[in-house]
Amino acid sequence: MGHKTQGAAIVLSVMLFVSNFGGPIAGVLVKLTSARFVCVTGAVFCTTGIFFSGFSTNIVHLILTYGILLGLGLGFIQNAGFVSINSYFKLKKSIAVGIAMAGTGIGQTIMPHVVRYLLDHYGFRGACLLLSSLSLHGICGTLLIQPVEWHMKKVEEEVVIDEKISLLENNHNSNDEVYKGNRRATVPTILHENGKETENSHKIFQSHSELQVHQNGKTNGHMNGHNNPEPKQNKTILRKIYDLLDISLLSNPRFLNVILGTALTFISIQNFSMLYPLFLQKVVGMNKQETANCMSAVAFADIIGRLSLPQAQAKFKISARMTLVLTSIWLLVIRQILAYQTDMFVLLAMSSLYGFGRSMVIVSRNIAISEQCRMDQVASAVGLGMLSMGIIVPPMGYFLGWIRDYTGSYIICITAQNAILVLFLIMWIPDMLHQYYQDRKKNKSIEEEMQMT
Repeated sequence: MGHKTQGAAIVLSVMLFVSNFGGPIAGVLVKLTSARFVCVTGAVFCTTGIFFSGFSTNIVHLILTYGILLGLGLGFIQNAGFVSINSYFKLKKSIAVGIAMAGTGIGQTIMPHVVRYLLDHYGFRGACLLLSSLSLHGICGTLLIQPVEWHMKKVEEEVVIDEKISLLENNHNSNDEVYKGNRRATVPTILHENGKETENSHKIFQSHSELQVHQNGKTNGHMNGHNNPEPKQNKTILRKIYDLLDISLLSNPRFLNVILGTALTFISIQNFSMLYPLFLQKVVGMNKQETANCMSAVAFADIIGRLSLPQAQAKFKISARMTLVLTSIWLLVIRQILAYQTDMFVLLAMSSLYGFGRSMVIVSRNIAISEQCRMDQVASAVGLGMLSMGIIVPPMGYFLGWIRDYTGSYIICITAQNAILVLFLIMWIPDMLHQYYQDRKKNKSIEEEMQMT
């Protein structure tokens, strides 16, 4: 189309901007519909955007098709896809996310070669049409994201209450069967006024106090045989939007700290990925093939990391926040050493180590956000995290580019990228220590209360 690199940068920037700002929209749609519907819609947007890009005649057309349609589709898939995986797994969540994102890494490694082949043999329009046909498979894939409720099985469990926990002390009922050693409590049956069992008759309650709360909730509206429902409050449009987006999450300082921290790690990694090939060619003096070898080493190690490191995280029960801190320290050290290397074999080894560590930052980012909210708030929380990236990434990216142009040094620019990781560590480590000592103090007080009883 005759545009220089700046034109391509504009289209790519619009796509990234729309993708990140589409996160909150996807969160709202997940609440109103389902994660499956949002993923399918995202796949349709992606296919449509790639298809119509093939018929573009100027940069404005590409902004509308590639920038907006494709960007919105990617934002929908990124948010709703993670929400689906998050609902499927609890103990092995990081492993599941790692496997899912390993597919993305493999695609990013293979697709450049596929695109080059299609461009050489079919031209720009033919390549876009064939790529859109490949994208159609994404619709079939997203249809497999079925609600977890479809596959849940009814399991009757026996409640075993530790002897030290005397939750039944103040609420003895005739339904209780108490034994010495371990105390076994039968599950009380909840009845309507007419004596029939309710739909929650076989619900397992952790204690009689929980049962009492449930019974109170059921009977408050049916006192003395009269139905007394609580009066409904009419919500304004702004209040409905506030609730749908879960803006209340932003009132939590820890949640704000988490989404800002994950945005900083994303900025640092993204800018290094853009700068690294230029560093290899202009500072080290590598040719295109040698540069491609180093970038392939990064991609290959990234895929291995996404498959293997989550296994270690699950085995040793390391939280997502701690994983992000450890891998950020790893990346900071590796990149600072790498900036002063010129030997080909050393750079290949350092590239592999960098890709290995980068994988866990990518895998753990959304998991760290989901750990700070309830299950029903995950879609909104991830959307707000994407929104924070959309707000922070452009100015920070411009600032890092300015540092490179002003100083004329790639090493100083890499050091500035590492400084962003240092800022991230300064934000997170004190908060994590504070949370650790709070949890420790709380657990100690609970143990003391149990010993007194």
